[in-house]
Amino acid sequence: MTTSFSTVLAEKKLIDQMKAGDPVAFGKIYDHYSQAIYGKLRKFVKISAVADEMLQDVFLKVWENRHTLDSNYSLKPWLYRVTENEIYKFYRKVALDVKLQTHILQTFDELYTHTEEDYYLKESRKLLQDAMTDMPPRCREVFELCRLQGKSYEEAALQLDISISTVSNHLVRATAIVRKTLFQSTDMAMIVVTAYMVYR
Repeated sequence: MTTSFSTVLAEKKLIDQMKAGDPVAFGKIYDHYSQAIYGKLRKFVKISAVADEMLQDVFLKVWENRHTLDSNYSLKPWLYRVTENEIYKFYRKVALDVKLQTHILQTFDELYTHTEEDYYLKESRKLLQDAMTDMPPRCREVFELCRLQGKSYEEAALQLDISISTVSNHLVRATAIVRKTLFQSTDMAMIVVTAYMVYR
């Protein structure tokens, strides 16, 4: 059940009490904001268990950082920044963690129909294509060879007549562009499938 703050002073008082270590005040703040924060998380994260865990992480940070809060200001903007940081951190972890990608993709097998899977695969390919469009020509060539065709750095360097270090530099740049495109998407399923296609 959501707790309502009747006035700004009521929130200020609760923040001051929480800063003093009052768990009851913290509980009231949690009750007031948790539903809105959870709604924001679910907009970006489609798996409820993941969103639940992230919600707890957000409010754990509230408690751990309570001494730094200024009760003269509303807690809402700070909470939303923490939430956005948690979402970004999770997306970044998904993009880099093959085991996590596999686990979430297995979960998708249970949550989504084959029609939805086809949709995500098609849209993920489009997302990846959009990212590649933003790459310089040689950077895109290196990305296609190493990430999509599975060639080694040495093979790509030989085929393109460039050094291995140049291949590495192009891949770093290409990967940054892909990540930027991924994190602009609001659909976690799309992000995971695209990340899986790139980093598998």
